[in-house]
Amino acid sequence: MHGKIKNAMVLAAGYGTRLKPLTDRMPKPLISVAGKPMIEYALDKLRTYGIKEVIINASHLKDQLTAYLSAFNDLTIKISEEGEPLETGGGLKRALPFLGNEPVFTINSDIIWTDEQESALDRLTRYWDDTKMDFLLLTQTKAKAIGHDKGEDHLFIKRDNTFDWNERESPYIIAGIGIMHPRILMNAPDGKFTVKILWHQALAQNRLFCLPHHGQWFQTGTIEDIKIAGKNLKRPGG
Repeated sequence: MHGKIKNAMVLAAGYGTRLKPLTDRMPKPLISVAGKPMIEYALDKLRTYGIKEVIINASHLKDQLTAYLSAFNDLTIKISEEGEPLETGGGLKRALPFLGNEPVFTINSDIIWTDEQESALDRLTRYWDDTKMDFLLLTQTKAKAIGHDKGEDHLFIKRDNTFDWNERESPYIIAGIGIMHPRILMNAPDGKFTVKILWHQALAQNRLFCLPHHGQWFQTGTIEDIKIAGKNLKRPGG
């Protein structure tokens, strides 16, 4: 068993344009899903795991998000401010001074998931190997991925870099939850860029791995997605 991961970063700086008009007056991470702000689902999972310090990037309507986060007294929350959203890769690079030099969880703030037995965060920790990996990305069966955008996920999730690959469950999508070692950011560009640039780099060096999720998964990127997630989460056992 590897040591526990000590820090996490929750990506929360986007405009949330697909959730307009809600995001005209409220940052996307604070929009309610089944009665609580969507970012709180990730924070609850991190708290249960035992994380004490969370870095959160903020940009669009950041004062609201910062005010909301200041009420959490059982977590040390550090805000990485962005003048304008720097996308997933740029946001991680900007937060590098906060991330330290040990592996960290990275979670998109619009991802909600349930666990079947072992939690996804515990499973990721169990499979993480610092000597071989820069990224370990959770994946979800595409057929069960509610709210997933079309993407290039198949470029990163291959049979030979995915633990417990199950042909019946494939194709998989990237679930927006994972472990990353901050060393991958050292030579990354400044400014706006997608984390996929770093994934390609790690993949080329055989340092990107994937792990299928066991449980439900939702991306709450549109109003319709929020409704579907809300219905599922309110069910008994959801």
